[in-house]
Amino acid sequence: MSTEQQIILLDIHPDAKAVLFALLQENIQLRTELEEQKDRLVNTREAMEVMGCAHAKFWKLNKLDSFPKPVQFGKSNYYRINELIAFRTQYQQQVNN
Repeated sequence: MSTEQQIILLDIHPDAKAVLFALLQENIQLRTELEEQKDRLVNTREAMEVMGCAHAKFWKLNKLDSFPKPVQFGKSNYYRINELIAFRTQYQQQVNN
């Protein structure tokens, strides 16, 4: 049974159903946008934002063998956002265990 069908079957006010449908559509749109962004390259400043850390911590993490390797254009480094997110998730799990 799809999410839309589940919403229809809920015994709630029609306005509440309308809100749920709007949230469902927004969720679908955000997931689509996120999927499209996965292979995007980000500069070092944006990479630090993705990692949720400041400059010093970023370069400390950058020295780890498992840290994503940058793609270089001239003297600038760019990182694949999907690799950063995967590293961040793995790193957080290691820290929390």
